[in-house]
Amino acid sequence: MRVFGRQISKWWLLLMAPVVALALPLVLAGFFAANNLAGAIIGPPAIWSRPYHALPFADLVGRYVESERHSDKPKSGPDAVLELNADGSMRVSNLPAEFSDQISCTLSGSGTWAQSDESAYESKIETRITSAEAVDPCTSGADFQIVGHSKPYGLYEYLGDPDSGTGVWLKRQ
Repeated sequence: MRVFGRQISKWWLLLMAPVVALALPLVLAGFFAANNLAGAIIGPPAIWSRPYHALPFADLVGRYVESERHSDKPKSGPDAVLELNADGSMRVSNLPAEFSDQISCTLSGSGTWAQSDESAYESKIETRITSAEAVDPCTSGADFQIVGHSKPYGLYEYLGDPDSGTGVWLKRQ
């Protein structure tokens, strides 16, 4: 066999087969790791659009209205609205929620909210909603990622798989 004008033995191909067989899983694992890293950096909400520190409870109290929706399903009805009260109570209307490919619903009702006990890097709000829909898990609530570096902060809710890029952006009014 000739490579770049030089005669090379074909036996080196036989010797390379085990090297390729051992390296292929490592290359594939590298691609998956790079994909996950890119999703963490670029995906919604991106790392650079989250708060740098834990927020005071009072900074999150207010009314949030849907500003964007990225979903596989068409939007039906008015924009989602979420009201967080200082006493830990909340009201929500027209908020889409997806728990699996088969279970999706629109949350409307009242409930409670609290900041997550996790680190500031994982700044999020956990909600428990008593919805007009009596179907589990639609009554369980939703988690919102806190976005922004300064007031007014926004919220982001994943729809379905967090890596899918589908979600609802809520802007504070």
